Formats: sequence, C-alpha cells, structure tokens
Amino acid sequence: MLPDGTRADEHYVSNFPVLNERALAYQKVFDEPLSPKYDCQPATPPAIEYDPYYQEIVQWPDRVLIRYEKDDQLRTVWLDGRTPSPHDYGVQGLSVGRYEGNALIVETTHFVFDITGFDDYNGIPSSQLKKVTEKYWRDGNELKVTVTVEDPMFLRKPASYTARYLPAPKGYKLQPFECDEEAARISTQFIPPKYK
Repeated sequence: MLPDGTRADEHYVSNFPVLNERALAYQKVFDEPLSPKYDCQPATPPAIEYDPYYQEIVQWPDRVLIRYEKDDQLRTVWLDGRTPSPHDYGVQGLSVGRYEGNALIVETTHFVFDITGFDDYNGIPSSQLKKVTEKYWRDGNELKVTVTVEDPMFLRKPASYTARYLPAPKGYKLQPFECDEEAARISTQFIPPKYK
C-alpha cells in the first residue's frame, strides 16, 4: 500500500499515460532489442528526466543550460522569446523558457519521431507533434519539476508527472557517460525474442 491508501499497482495504472490505438499498436509490436538506447542514442524528454542520473543546471543571461549525465546530453533552454522555425526539428526538440515568479517554465517542441520518445522502458513512441512543458521550482534544498506531455498522435490526453531532484554530494562532478555501442548491444542477447 502507498501512503495515500492505494495499492502500488493501482497507483501505476492511474499514473500511466492514456494511449490511443496507434500508440497501443506500436507498443504491442515494439521489440525491445530494437530500442535506440542499445545503439547509444540519447533519451529525450520526458524519459531522460526520470533516468537516475545527475544533472547540472547553469543560468546564462539569455539561456539555461541543462547538462544530463545520462547520455552526455546538453539541452539549451532559450530565454530570448525566440519562435521555433521548420529548421529546428531534432531529437531533443527546441526549448524556449520564461520565468514566472520563482518558477522556470520550459516549452519544448519540434521533436522528430522517436519509437521510444515517450518512454524507453515501455516502448511508447512520440511524434513530431509532441510538446513537453516543464515547470521547475526550488522547494528548500530540492529542485522539483512538473512535466506535462502532449502528443495527439499517440496520447488521448496530456500526461503529467511531478518529480524531485536532490542535490549531488558536495564537490560532485558529472561523469562522462561513455556509451560503448558494442557493450550496449550485449544485453540484448538476454532479452527473450519477440519475433523469430
């Protein structure tokens, strides 16, 4: 039982995104060994935000840089009010942010299709229509974030999650991820094949 009185499996189901038929079909045929993570391809929001690795956030006058230890990814959140152009599509999309009081609001659009772009453990894809809205704020010594994902190509309604980040040990430096493609593929031999 969880503190709110629900069973753990009930909580998981109530917190799981509401997928449409297209997403359910992709999930049904998804074959884990084909996941891009086994080719050292980086995770994207929202999946990268829930991987258990450290991150570093640096404020510049016109941008916020978020460096993830996972996949050695660097996201730039532009604070200059720019409007994305058709040339801004990419695996991490284009992030534009603004401050509202003590919170940083980040809207990311212009993603490319990603077979595991919503969730790389459950095989939930994301499309070019994916929009990720993040709200970051400090709560004492913790950094909290609420992430809302919209993707009408695969989700029946927006999915929203809140997480907290604890500070790293004093003096900690982000470690290189150093994904080795050959080593990353080794684990796929232990995944039961879905197709023969």
